[in-house]
Amino acid sequence: MKQMLKIFSIFTPKELRYCAFLVIIMIFGAVLEAVGIGAILPLISLMGQPDFLLRHQDIAGYAGKLGIHTHTELIVGMAFLLVVLYGLKNIYLGWQLHLQMQFAFSNQIQFSKEIMANYLAKPYLFHLNHNTATLLRNVGGGGSAIFSNVLIPVLQLLTELVTIIVIWLMLVFMDPFTAIVVAGIMGGVIYALIRTFRRSVDEAGHVQNDYNARYIQAMNQGLGAIKETKVMRKEAFFLREFEWNYRKFGMANQRFLFLNQLPRMIIETLVVWALLLLIIGKIAIGNSPMDIVPLLGVLALAAFRLMPSANRIVNLSNGIKFQLPLFEELYRELLAIKSRKYHHRTLKLVENPPPLPFSHEIRVEHLGFYYPGREEEILSDVSFSIPKGSFIGIVGPSGAGKTTFVDILLGLFNPTWGKITVDNVEIRRELRAWQANIAYVPQSVYLIDASVRENVALGESPEAIDDARVEKALAMAELDTFVNTQPKGVYTMVGERGVRLSGGQRQRIGIARALYQNPTVLILDEATSALDTDTEKSITDTILKFKGRLTIIAIAHRLSTLEDCDFKVQFENGKARILQQ
Repeated sequence: MKQMLKIFSIFTPKELRYCAFLVIIMIFGAVLEAVGIGAILPLISLMGQPDFLLRHQDIAGYAGKLGIHTHTELIVGMAFLLVVLYGLKNIYLGWQLHLQMQFAFSNQIQFSKEIMANYLAKPYLFHLNHNTATLLRNVGGGGSAIFSNVLIPVLQLLTELVTIIVIWLMLVFMDPFTAIVVAGIMGGVIYALIRTFRRSVDEAGHVQNDYNARYIQAMNQGLGAIKETKVMRKEAFFLREFEWNYRKFGMANQRFLFLNQLPRMIIETLVVWALLLLIIGKIAIGNSPMDIVPLLGVLALAAFRLMPSANRIVNLSNGIKFQLPLFEELYRELLAIKSRKYHHRTLKLVENPPPLPFSHEIRVEHLGFYYPGREEEILSDVSFSIPKGSFIGIVGPSGAGKTTFVDILLGLFNPTWGKITVDNVEIRRELRAWQANIAYVPQSVYLIDASVRENVALGESPEAIDDARVEKALAMAELDTFVNTQPKGVYTMVGERGVRLSGGQRQRIGIARALYQNPTVLILDEATSALDTDTEKSITDTILKFKGRLTIIAIAHRLSTLEDCDFKVQFENGKARILQQ
């Protein structure tokens, strides 16, 4: 019950009302199930009374008006009514199932979107501290786990419980003693099976949830760096990692599937035994076989319907229990999402404002930073100014704080103390507007498996891309000659991570992407350090063409890259000092 309340707590009031509506139509469906079974009894009873019309003249009169004059015609007529009843019942149940699935699937999509949006909106530091495989599992499998594997089973469980209760009440009306016996056996069996398998299913669920993320991680690591994997001959290692974790994942699923099939065999055996014992008991107390035939027929039909219900109750309970570890992991995130937005399900990422006005300078004032949970200072009292249109170089040994400073300037980290201002406006107060000024080129440019055109205008739908800007950006990045020699031009596919391009071409696409944004500030984070000397010089010459037109901030290990900068800022042990040219 506690878990069910948790499930329903993530819904909006409108969705809760719809859940109540689903429960109502499920109850009516359960009543139809019982009516369908109970309607068989008159037919069975009629088949054993060939003189029924002679003994019931009033019924015979009504039947005659319908053209029914013989016992056989009456049986055929009742059978026809049963066919119609069962047809209408199953149409209703199909409509009921459709509503359930529609509700679950629409929410599944919405909640997966919300989890994805939530991760995209998380600060950069969050992503540094979380494994991507776990996030991928949550986004890809979270919605289905909550709705397809938890919500729908919960609704189906309620349906089966209501169906069993209604059928049992019908049996009470027919034969109280038999109803008590059936309730005792079925209830006892269901309770015993759920109690018996609960711990095993819970353990299997935790194992499955844990190793699900691990085998995804093994795939990402082995295939994501396939070049290094092959060169270092580590195929066997990543294969072993994948196999070990996937085997654990599969064994947990196998255990769950076995535990889900076992109750059916147990319930079927016990129900058959119970029916046989009931027949023996009825005969033992003096009932003739013919007297118990109608009751036996209804009991057989009831058992035919109740056995699957009992089996499904156990299976659904186990399935919900199996999925609860992932649900519990996502529950806190879903509540956090809900608390930020709701009564309207309109989660949006922050809108993009126009660029922050930048006319004079960027000022870094007493900047300090350390990572949460660590006492070591990465930056300590860093102060200097960057005039608009200048080209500055950031130098220093590894671990000196260069990249951390740039990450703060990019708005990825908030400083622990101090501030960065643009024309006296603190950037973290107008972060999205400041970021609209910035174009960033990292050491390793991320390229998607798409065309040159889509990579330059990354993040824009194909129909929204400004082709004139793409061509201009390619020309400015001096990549237009290469693109124009390709048969498909800007529609040339670059391959996953740009594998069909050289290192220099990938970096030039990164520069073109930066220029496509019409920035006022260009930040280069060791953008040429992985290239050979000639390619590096070529790209450096390209960048120098923008000196004076853009404010350029470049991190570089090779001082030759920064020969033409206006001044350098040296970082060492978290502190910074200006090196004059």
